[in-house]
Amino acid sequence: MNLSLLKLMPLIAIALNGCIPNIPSKPSAAHINIPVHWHERFNSTQRQYDAQWWMQLHDPILNQLINEALEHNTDIALAQTRIQQALAQEHVFRSSLLPALNASGGTTRQKNLNAVGIATISRVEQPAFQAAYELDIFGKNRNNWKSARLNRLATEIAAESTRLSVISTTVKAYITLRALDEKLELLQQTLNARQKELTIAHSKAKIGYTSTLELNQAQAEYAATLQQIPTIQTIISQQEHVLNILTGSTSKIIRRGLPLSKLHAPAIPEILPSDFMKNRPDIVQSSLLLAASDATLAAAQAQFFPSVKINAVFGRIFSTAPIKEPVNVWSIGGSVLAPIFEGGQIKANFDLGIAKRNEAVWNYRKVVLTAMKEVEDQLSTGYRLQQQQQALQLERDAVASALHHAKNRYLAGYSSYLEVLDSQRNLFSVQSQLIQSQADYLTSQVSLYQALGGGWSYSVKDAQ
Repeated sequence: MNLSLLKLMPLIAIALNGCIPNIPSKPSAAHINIPVHWHERFNSTQRQYDAQWWMQLHDPILNQLINEALEHNTDIALAQTRIQQALAQEHVFRSSLLPALNASGGTTRQKNLNAVGIATISRVEQPAFQAAYELDIFGKNRNNWKSARLNRLATEIAAESTRLSVISTTVKAYITLRALDEKLELLQQTLNARQKELTIAHSKAKIGYTSTLELNQAQAEYAATLQQIPTIQTIISQQEHVLNILTGSTSKIIRRGLPLSKLHAPAIPEILPSDFMKNRPDIVQSSLLLAASDATLAAAQAQFFPSVKINAVFGRIFSTAPIKEPVNVWSIGGSVLAPIFEGGQIKANFDLGIAKRNEAVWNYRKVVLTAMKEVEDQLSTGYRLQQQQQALQLERDAVASALHHAKNRYLAGYSSYLEVLDSQRNLFSVQSQLIQSQADYLTSQVSLYQALGGGWSYSVKDAQ
C-alpha cells in the first residue's frame, strides 16, 4: 500500500463517518453531599476497627461456627468462582494488546507432464510463521483491558462483601438461636410452676377447699403453656438448619456456648460519614464498576477511529522440482480498516456505553445513600433498644412484685385465683419481651458493625 494513502485513510474515514462524538459529563444530579456528622446519636467505644470483631462476643462455639462458614459456605465458594471468571475475561482483553503469532505448514505432492511429454513428480513443503499486531493508537484495546481489570477488582470486592455478609448472618443466626433457647427454658420453668399449681389445685378440689372453676383455670393455664413448647422447639430446629446451611454442614446438631445474657456486643469504632466510604465493600465495588464503565465508554468512542494493523510472514519453501535449493520467503505490510458505513452500529454502541455509564453513576449514588441509611437505622435502633431494655427491666421487677402480692392476697382469701393467673401471664410476657429485646440489641450492634464496613479495609494490589 502506498504510504501517503495509508496516512490519508484515517482522515478520509473520519470525514466520511462524521464528527467523533465527545463523551458527555456525568449527571450532575447524581452528586452526593456527604454530611459531616451522623444524624443519629453515635456512642463510640473504640477508635479502630476490629477485623475479627465477632471474637468480642467471647463465645468459642460461635467462633468455631464462623470458621466453618468461612471454609465451607456455598456463597463464598460461588464468589470465588466469579473471581476466576472475571480474571479469565481480563486475560482475554489483555491478549489484544499483544501480537498474535501463528505457525503454519503445508506440503504439496503432484505429478505433471513436461514440455517433451515426460511425467515428473514434484513435492513442495512450505513452513511459515505469521505475526499480526494491531497498533492501539486510539486506546480501544487498552480501555477494554482497563475495564476488564476494574471489573475483576470489583468482583474481588464483591467476594469480600459476601464474606462479611456470611459472617454477620452467622452471628445473627446464633444470637437468635440462643434467644430461642432462653425462651424455651423460660417456658419449661413456667410449665414446672404450672404443674405444681395444678397439683395443689387438684388436692384442694378433692377435699372441697376450692371450686372446680379454679381447678379448670389451673388446667387451662398448664395446657396453654404446654402447647407453646412444641412450637418453639420447631423454630429452634429451623434455626439450627439455617446455621447448617451457613456453615455448609448437613443436619448436624448445633452446639451451644454462652447464654444470651453473657454475649457481649462488639465495640463500635469511632468513624465519621466521610471516612466509612472506603470501609464499605459495596461502596468500593460500585466505584470500581463506575470506573470500568468509563473505560468501556472510552473504548466505544475509539470505535469511530480507524484500526491500524501490521502483518508479517516469514517462511521457507522446500521443493524437489524445479528448484532444488530451499528458498526463503517473507512479506510485511500494514492495513487500515476505517469505518465508513455500518448502519449506525458504532453510534448505537457509543450511546449504549453512555447509558450504562450513567446507570453506574446513579447506582453508585444509590449504594452510598443506602449504606448511610443502614448506619443511621442501626444507630437509632441500638440506642432505643437500650432504652426499651431499661423500661422492660423496671416493668419485670414491678410485675414480679405484683405477682408476689397477688399470691399473698389469694392465700389470705382477699382475691380470686384469676388475679394470680393474670399476674403470672404478665410476668411471663415481660420476661419473654426482655429476652427478645436483648437479642434485638445484640443483632442491631452486629448490623451496625456490618453497616460501617465490618472491619474490612480496601487495598488494591494490582490496580496499576
